[in-house]
Amino acid sequence: MRKLLAGLVAAGSMLVATPAQAAVAQPGLTQARVTDAWAMTRGSSRVIVAVIDTGVSALPDLAGRLLPGRDFVNHDNDASDDNGHGTMAATVIAAAGGNRTGIAGVCWSCRILPVKVLNAKGGGSYTDIALGIRYAADRGAAVISLSLGGSDDSPLLRDAVAYAGSKGALVVAAAGNRGVSAPHYPAALPGVLAVGGVTPTGARYEWSNFGSWVAVTAPGCNPAQGPSGAVGPYCGTSSATPFVAGVAGLLASTDPAPTAGQIRSALVATRSRTSRLVDAGAALRALPLDGDVVRPFAAFGALRSVVRGRVTVTASAADQHGVSRVQLYAGGRLIATDTTAPYSFAWQSAPRTGLVPLELRVYDRRGNLTVVRRTVRADNTAPALRLVKSGRTVTARAADPSGIARLELVVNGKVTARSVAATRRFTLPARARTVVVRAVDRAGNVRVVNGKLGG
Repeated sequence: MRKLLAGLVAAGSMLVATPAQAAVAQPGLTQARVTDAWAMTRGSSRVIVAVIDTGVSALPDLAGRLLPGRDFVNHDNDASDDNGHGTMAATVIAAAGGNRTGIAGVCWSCRILPVKVLNAKGGGSYTDIALGIRYAADRGAAVISLSLGGSDDSPLLRDAVAYAGSKGALVVAAAGNRGVSAPHYPAALPGVLAVGGVTPTGARYEWSNFGSWVAVTAPGCNPAQGPSGAVGPYCGTSSATPFVAGVAGLLASTDPAPTAGQIRSALVATRSRTSRLVDAGAALRALPLDGDVVRPFAAFGALRSVVRGRVTVTASAADQHGVSRVQLYAGGRLIATDTTAPYSFAWQSAPRTGLVPLELRVYDRRGNLTVVRRTVRADNTAPALRLVKSGRTVTARAADPSGIARLELVVNGKVTARSVAATRRFTLPARARTVVVRAVDRAGNVRVVNGKLGG
């Protein structure tokens, strides 16, 4: 039996930009809180997501992460894409982020297993789809993404889905694009996570199938890359499905590795109550924490080596299951605790002058702790400054443990000379009414001495 795709791009066409397009608006990532999830994980190369579709073409955005696959249409091992649909699905899942190329997929580090079961026109058989599901399961796919389907139930598909489940794979499939409540297969099968499509406001797209059998929804229009690398809009439940598959890949990337059932439960339990929209960040936090021994990432933000007065200390922290709190210690004393990113602390360094050990303590939700240390010099004391006058000259000598930033000669209220040296001989103007010398240390402390004294 031949079956058609769940849906290509809206209206059967795709508007494309140049292959080198670097900046693409992707509001769906924010809408489904994928950007929040990225603070916890951006995927793992140990996670394989199978794309069972028209094949997947090699692109720079998938470089090093596109595995050898299988073509069940032409019965060979060349799973390249002769339609475009499968490549677009793969880039929604796993296009590399932060490389100024194409788009950012949901799971940056996940690997893609291409399985071609649909021909160049987008047609295919339940037999080939079932074979493709089994093939993906046998090759260790944690997630199997199917942006395809038909209106008829099938024992072949049921058996293949059950087999994939027995191998530990989560099967994700498109709900279909007829705008009806009638079941669409394999999405409506037990054990399959059926995905519908919603608008940027969370409303159901009129073309998206619906019903109690649709477990979750995702943004129904997303930018994607075709086989040439060109970027364009990709709409339909065919687009929403790989989006969810990418989110599932993020969840599968955590340690200890969750089961397919745990991933499904987390996705369903944290979906929006009204639209069933997936919430990637909340789903990650909903995974079981038992057995998590991975310490969170922690790092100081930009911080000067010499500081004075009130200092803002920033920190970066991330964890696969979420950070519970970040603490700043100075000289062994707790300064403050922050529980929400971006992490920032106000530390009053005065009246200290000298080396101060700083310490960041980052705890994840399981209680795993990472400690990072840095030493800064607190300088809240003005530099020493001595002047020696001789005729129309004044020699200034400054000293400070942090170093001298500059010396300034101020005549009649205006700076008339500067020096970055710690010692400098200044010549005084003949008509100088007021003369002072300022010494500024590297921390910004200032010492002022009357230039007409001291000699």
